[in-house]
Amino acid sequence: MKKVKFLCNAGDVVRSVAISALAIALGAYAMMLQDNHFVVAILAAVVLLVAVGTILQVSRAVQQLHQKHAQTKQASLKAERHYFKVLRRIMAAVESREPYTRGRSKRIGYLSRQIGLYLGLEPDYCRLLDLAGQVHDIGLLSVPEYILNKPPRLGREEFRSIQKHAEISYRILEPLTFLREILPAVRFHHERMNGTGYPYGLKGKDIPLSARILAVADAYDAMTHDRPHRPALPTIEAINELRRCSPAGYDPKCVAALEELLNMRQLRKLHQSTRKDAPVETSSKKTLSAST
Repeated sequence: MKKVKFLCNAGDVVRSVAISALAIALGAYAMMLQDNHFVVAILAAVVLLVAVGTILQVSRAVQQLHQKHAQTKQASLKAERHYFKVLRRIMAAVESREPYTRGRSKRIGYLSRQIGLYLGLEPDYCRLLDLAGQVHDIGLLSVPEYILNKPPRLGREEFRSIQKHAEISYRILEPLTFLREILPAVRFHHERMNGTGYPYGLKGKDIPLSARILAVADAYDAMTHDRPHRPALPTIEAINELRRCSPAGYDPKCVAALEELLNMRQLRKLHQSTRKDAPVETSSKKTLSAST
């Protein structure tokens, strides 16, 4: 509204000056018909000065408008970042209630960023992928806690309730313009390569690469940390399970990238340092639950 009002005011100035210039020009023309060339020359000079003054005034008005727009944009971005920090703190507070979820989103964001960098994506884009990973499951706050802590076999309505969380997460994060480029990762990270995922049943390359990366990071972290219905898997078993589920479920390139990264001792140590308990060996018959 302020920009509109400012433009209207600038328009009033230009209009009044233009009318004055037109009146002077008409007067000059009338005098020219009477062969009064000296007066015509003076009036022509006045018209020229008025025109120059108008141009300068309009230029100044446009500069002020640009400055106000930049200030508004900066204030909006500051508000967005504050909103994001609040969401991130909410996620951290919710995850801290249970040992098996503590620090989960932060780890997923970090792994997603590293996978993206390994695949050659732009660093700035990978930074956004990290931020998206930290809040990608904010929509789970809409799912009753008894469903989240229930063993894998959920009822049809319970599973539908969980399926909604990806879209809800997307809607919550949608106002954040600085994350707009990466939001498809949040929306589609439960899609699967063979089209059996949710919420839209996308398949193959129809699933954005960012979502395929986030899916692998999400599944790996879920498998390598304790859950209410099963203990954590060792790294090698989790990677084998991701391989087994590729290419039907996960993108083989993303799985291979994660495996290479985990072979780097520093990354594996950093990831495991966030876990409260060491991995527990499990039999091959143990049900593998990748992610919600």
